[in-house]
Amino acid sequence: MSDRTKQLTAMAMLTAMAFILGAVLRLRGIFPMAPFLTFELKDVGILIGGFMFGPLAALLMSIVLALLEMITISESGILGAIMNALGSAAFTCTAAFIYNKKRGMKGAIVGLVAGSLVMTTVMILFNYVITPLYVPGVTREAVTLMILPALLPFNLIKAGVNSIVVLLIYKRVSVALKAAGFYKSLD
Repeated sequence: MSDRTKQLTAMAMLTAMAFILGAVLRLRGIFPMAPFLTFELKDVGILIGGFMFGPLAALLMSIVLALLEMITISESGILGAIMNALGSAAFTCTAAFIYNKKRGMKGAIVGLVAGSLVMTTVMILFNYVITPLYVPGVTREAVTLMILPALLPFNLIKAGVNSIVVLLIYKRVSVALKAAGFYKSLD
């Protein structure tokens, strides 16, 4: 099997892991003011793939996962898929880009913090633009009122929890994929 095929296989496995995490551990209604927000751990799989294979892999995995969710577990159609892809890509591509420039724990932490901030900013902006298009009765003014009490803390918490899980399991997953021949470590 070629190195490219092994990388694509590992990315597919991590995307499948992300899908399962997103489907099984899916919480809605955490912030009653914004009941459309969904907390899940799907970005864990994408982040691991991004850390291993770079930001382009994270982007590809974000898009594939958003489309897969759109046709299976999502209730928000193409606009929800766009929001999912944007949120995951903003977070994981930023973190992966920084980590791939500065590998190691410090690079991982800086990347995850930066990714969390970028994702939060992007999601607030796109919630303002897109949410009124697919959530009945939610206007842009209503979204503006949700920023501080719901959108900001939700996105920071979601990114923070995903980041902590990645920090706890990344090394084990990358070692397992390396032992199975699916990954050549750059560390």
